[in-house]
Amino acid sequence: MSTRVRTFAIAAGTAAVALAGLAFAGEVGARWGTRDPVTKCADITSKALPAQAAIDGLFRCAREEITYTDELWLVEDLSIKVGKARPHQGRNELMTMPDSDTTKAVYPLQGSWTWVVCRDPKAVKIGGGNPALNCSRAAVTKAQGACWKTSFGTWRCNMTGTTGPRTSNLPPPAPKG
Repeated sequence: MSTRVRTFAIAAGTAAVALAGLAFAGEVGARWGTRDPVTKCADITSKALPAQAAIDGLFRCAREEITYTDELWLVEDLSIKVGKARPHQGRNELMTMPDSDTTKAVYPLQGSWTWVVCRDPKAVKIGGGNPALNCSRAAVTKAQGACWKTSFGTWRCNMTGTTGPRTSNLPPPAPKG
């Protein structure tokens, strides 16, 4: 299978799962025994950098998902620090900041979070495991990224970093209510 076809198949599978997840809002996280992933991104169009809570939400929206392999990926213990605005570096940043408006400032980010990856409890049980211990955790302690304004006038924020060792057979995080 060519890389192009494989990439399309993965993207199509992810999109189908994401759409299915949106159709069952409120029931999605319950399937794994936890909260829903943040998949509905706010269209924040403010001229100034959004408030910290909005930045956290934009990051969660960029990273949380239900994968095509039927795993729920959540961001927990999130900490983001925002740096001073700097000019966009043009073509060098277009791959890491999709749809970015190259005439607008970029705000660098540093932070950390814990990945929580949960498998469907039914699948864990079928595999002989304890369905109440269907999640794993791994810390990302030194992440970097940016917040930027898109050419459509909305804000986006994302970071990446190296994941530390994974601890498995853990209960899912409690739903936030």
